Amino acid sequence: MDPVSLRDLYDHHAWSMDRLLARALEIPPERAAEVTRPDGLSLRDTLAHIVSAERNWLARWQRRDAYVRFRPDSVAGVSAGWLALQAEVRAFLAGLDPTDLNRPLARDPLPGDRGTLGAAILHVLMHGAQHTAEAAELLSRFGHSPGQLDYMEYLDERELAFPPAPPF
Repeated sequence: MDPVSLRDLYDHHAWSMDRLLARALEIPPERAAEVTRPDGLSLRDTLAHIVSAERNWLARWQRRDAYVRFRPDSVAGVSAGWLALQAEVRAFLAGLDPTDLNRPLARDPLPGDRGTLGAAILHVLMHGAQHTAEAAELLSRFGHSPGQLDYMEYLDERELAFPPAPPF
């Protein structure tokens, strides 16, 4: 894994979150807050969990100790938190070089917490993929499917928005 690939995967993650949040904002706030998952989370809470986990991992990547529980009272609050966080993560990822990815991650007493910065970034992206799929399923149940969130769909949309330059 290299910084360019991780930034591209993060772009896909951000694109997926943007699509989810756009559709989630169409759900009445009380419905988005209803516990609808077996683990006791609502659509709002599922989306907030993605943002909260990513915010706390970013603090670890930056070697900050801050742990902040993100508990917005609405999907609009999740969306606002997401926009701010996305800018911070993009700035962090933009400053990475290949040697940074091999930096050992500061140990935490939690089981399984080991590895490198690169592994931790990949973990956050995979964690986000799991929970975005869960949120997409909830949105589909509510009649507000976000559509395809596949990586190839993202690449197709990106190419439509930014067509490659014609060959000389």
